[in-house]
Amino acid sequence: MSPDSNRYFLLEIGCEEIPDSMLLPALRYLCQEFVSLAQRERLGLPTLEPDWLGTPRRLALRAAGISGRQEDREVEITGPKVEVAYDARGLPTRALEGFARSQGVALDSLLRVATPRGECLAVRRVQKGRSAVEVLGSVLASLIASIPFGKTMRWGAGSFRFARPIQWVVCLHGEEVVPFEVAGIPSGRVSRGPRFEGSPAIEIPDARDYVTLLQSHLVLADWSARRVRIRELVEQECARLGHGYATEERPELLDTLTGLVEHPVAAAGNFDASFLSLPGPVLSTAMIHHQRFLPVRSERGTPVSHYVAILNCRPDPLTVDRIRRGNEWVLQARLKDADFFWKEDRKRTQEDRVQDLERVLFEATLGSYRRKVDRLARLAEALCGDLRSRGHDVDTPSVLEAARICKSDLTTLMVKEFPELQGIMGSLYARLEGKPEPVCRALEQQYRGAGEAEQRERFSTLEGAALAITDRMDTLTGFFLLDRIPTGSKDPFGLRRSALAVVQAALDLRIHFSISGVIRRAVALYEEQGIRGKGDGSSRLVPFLEERLRHVCQQALGLRYDAVNAALAVGADDILDAVLRAQALHAIRGHADFEALSLSFRRVRNILAEEEVEPLTVPTLPLKEERALLKALEKAERDAGPLLGSGDYSMALQVLAGIRSPLDRFFETVLVMDPDPAVRKSRLGLLKRISLLLLRVGDFAEMVLEGEGAQLTSGVAKRG
Repeated sequence: MSPDSNRYFLLEIGCEEIPDSMLLPALRYLCQEFVSLAQRERLGLPTLEPDWLGTPRRLALRAAGISGRQEDREVEITGPKVEVAYDARGLPTRALEGFARSQGVALDSLLRVATPRGECLAVRRVQKGRSAVEVLGSVLASLIASIPFGKTMRWGAGSFRFARPIQWVVCLHGEEVVPFEVAGIPSGRVSRGPRFEGSPAIEIPDARDYVTLLQSHLVLADWSARRVRIRELVEQECARLGHGYATEERPELLDTLTGLVEHPVAAAGNFDASFLSLPGPVLSTAMIHHQRFLPVRSERGTPVSHYVAILNCRPDPLTVDRIRRGNEWVLQARLKDADFFWKEDRKRTQEDRVQDLERVLFEATLGSYRRKVDRLARLAEALCGDLRSRGHDVDTPSVLEAARICKSDLTTLMVKEFPELQGIMGSLYARLEGKPEPVCRALEQQYRGAGEAEQRERFSTLEGAALAITDRMDTLTGFFLLDRIPTGSKDPFGLRRSALAVVQAALDLRIHFSISGVIRRAVALYEEQGIRGKGDGSSRLVPFLEERLRHVCQQALGLRYDAVNAALAVGADDILDAVLRAQALHAIRGHADFEALSLSFRRVRNILAEEEVEPLTVPTLPLKEERALLKALEKAERDAGPLLGSGDYSMALQVLAGIRSPLDRFFETVLVMDPDPAVRKSRLGLLKRISLLLLRVGDFAEMVLEGEGAQLTSGVAKRG
């Protein structure tokens, strides 16, 4: 083993405090790109130890397995083509002599090699690897500059942009400093301690010592270790408060706290028990969203007048107690306000507040929220009619009532102070007013759906899903009419999240409805209010929704991209139906007849692509092979028809696979383009019927067969 293999590499970017929401994505990017960079630069395959190193004031990585030097490699330098290198007598030309001279080699050491340009003369030589310190020093500034952040800033006189101003850079390979400069800051070996200690200088003699040395200066740099430590401290504080006491399980809050502190210290606090009469969501929001406190519950799961705060401070009792008392004072004031809002808001009903929505702007051109809820009630009626026609037992009156008052809570004092409670407060106030439970639950669920599968609350009622779809589709249609379509990473109105919520609602409740039907009705309602589209904005909404559906199918459901492409190629107007078809196409890859059926279907499609053909009705089929195919097709239509109608596409595909053998025999023995026009028309019509039947599931031409992987680019099959 090389001595260099025992050396650690360390990179630390010291900054002013980076927002917690930016920290973990930046660490992931930095680590992934560094591993790729090391391999690309022939420095070995590094192992990150630990996985994530970072605090609010530092992005860092430490890696083992970085070679001391690049691996040597053989390079081939091509010169002139053979026909240019020699004259008619076979003697070297001036071009060849010049190439050999420029490379410092004799003519007889040149090699003939095949290249895309043809046969050429070439030189092969070993390129010596550079030292790791030299290589890394030349590329790390670019790596740091490439870290993506949602928002960046400039500072000083320079033009360099980063999440927050860079204050120091540490870069070591073992004991050796890797020299480079970024944002005017030269790399070195001096890090900094926490602010509450005065940010003392910490000299790092060896990359191996980084984690333990920082820990001795009250910086727990290991992300995972810090997260575990916070959980342990919270459990200790809960045990001190009372037997069986525990905090709510909030993984996202734990991640936030991990990104907010360098040295976690837990401090339990109290608030006036009279505030326990406030609704649970109000208490939780005041503590979690505004103060980043962890609410405590009793052994029975009921709220108690305690919380646990995670502090970033010196762990001495006087400091902790002073901060705890300040936290209690702030929370007490917030809860006092919330108690006032709770009592004041209930003096008016949700229905009374609808008129106030005239003064709440939705969008300058699209008008007020009052105009929006007028549209929502009528759009919800159309959607519910579609749902009921497809067998869904949705409570239409409850959805319509919820649609009329779904934005009323935007005018309440509580939601103005705690915007996170929109929808939830509407549900609570409606329940106190005696509204039917389906109405209350629809109000509560109207904002669900926009998020990754493991981090979002799922829809649990048809009424909630229907209201959410209505609301999101109204928003999407309005902004697309105005041609406010997201581009690149910019999506200021959250339209991608709205589209994702529509997809999630359909999948959570397994509901069938027509996307195009909802869009047409939404456009008509906007036009009735005098709002007309610019260009083809609304027509681009369906492809936009399809892209979100494609993302869910591939990322959340784990379906192969070609199965998804095949399903969406024949339509995605019904979201759930498209997903069921994609799942069936994904599963059929394991079927023995899959490849043969796919090839046969491609052949059918290629033949029909050149002809205008009507499906076969009155057959003129003189050969037994074509009659056998017609018989197999008719049986497949009878057997698969009900399965296709009920959405059992997996079973339908197994039935359709039965036409594979007679279709193969048909192609082996029958001339489709027969000279007799009547026979040719019948044979093309027969293939047309087969095509239409299979297209009810998907376009098999999009399915990638074994051995076609080399033709793929960016997950999409190239067409020959």
